[in-house]
This record gives sequence, structure tokens and C-alpha cells, in this order.
Amino acid sequence: MPKTYRTAIIALIGSLWSLPAYAAGFYAGANIGDSDVQGLGGSASAGLYVGYTIDSWLGLEAGYNRLGRWTGSDQGLPYTNIINNVDVSLTVGPRIGRRLRVYGRLGFVDWSTIGTSGGGEHRVTGHSAQYDILEELHQGFYGLGVSYRLGSNIGLRLEYRIYRAMAVNGHDLDINSVLLGAAYHFG
Repeated sequence: MPKTYRTAIIALIGSLWSLPAYAAGFYAGANIGDSDVQGLGGSASAGLYVGYTIDSWLGLEAGYNRLGRWTGSDQGLPYTNIINNVDVSLTVGPRIGRRLRVYGRLGFVDWSTIGTSGGGEHRVTGHSAQYDILEELHQGFYGLGVSYRLGSNIGLRLEYRIYRAMAVNGHDLDINSVLLGAAYHFG
């Protein structure tokens, strides 16, 4: 291959790599998905989020998620738990080409659980009541995801998250969520 063609190909690849598809700026979006609580099964989930892309590697995000609704009985007493959360997280990962980005997420979540148990309904924030399924509700979480920019303002993402919670009986519970989201990038 002549030297001119090699130089042109290298320049083209370099220019595609440096295009600002992930320029710094604010974004807002929504996601839908499925959450699975160990021992309770799956439930539909949904959420809203806002974030700021610092550069092509780093982002900061805050969100609200309804992880799901589960019903059952414990020691003959019926319960219903609706698990909501507010989270703050950091995303870190490289972009691949102009539009694709693979990232990891590490964050902190503040649970707000609405539950009924033993015939009464109550709202729990932080630490739960005696019959609630979750006891310690301030936890960290992590995840892996991939995002793709469809254009300069619209993006899609697919993400897997793992939340950890302590059950009343002292055993850790995993809440696994798979989320599909869409975002609008301002500017």
C-alpha cells in the first residue's frame, strides 16, 4: 500500500476518534427494566436520571429509581414492599470510536421503601421497622453498561446494576437490575 494511502487512513481514523460525540455537558433521561430480588423474584422497574459528562471517560449522575413491587408472607403475615431509591454515582470508561462507550458505575443509594406488613402500611427511610424485608437501606451499588449516541443530542444505554441490602434475618440480599435507557444531551 502506498505511503499516501496509509497516511490518509491513519488521519481518518484519528479524526473519527477525536470527534466530540461525548463532549462535556448536561443530560437527562429515563430508563425501564427488570429488577430481581434474591428469593422474591422479578418485578418491573423504571427511573429518571440527570448527569454531567465531564469528559469522554468520566461522568457524574443522580437518579430516582422504582426498583419494583413484591408481595408475599413472612411467618404467616402478608407483606408488600415497594422499593424506591435515590442514587448518586460516578461513571468511568472509555469511548470506542465516536459514539460507543463502555463504562463502569460506582455509587451510593439512599433507599425509601414503602411496605405493608402485619396488616399495617408504613413508609420506611433509612432503617426499617421490625417486619420490613430490608433493614439497612443506605448502601453502595455498582454496575456495568454500554451507551451509544444516535446523534449529537440523543443517546441510548443498556446497563446491569447490583444493589446490596441487609435482610431482617441478617443475610445479604442482592437486587439485580437490567435497565434500558434513553437520554437527551444538552448542548
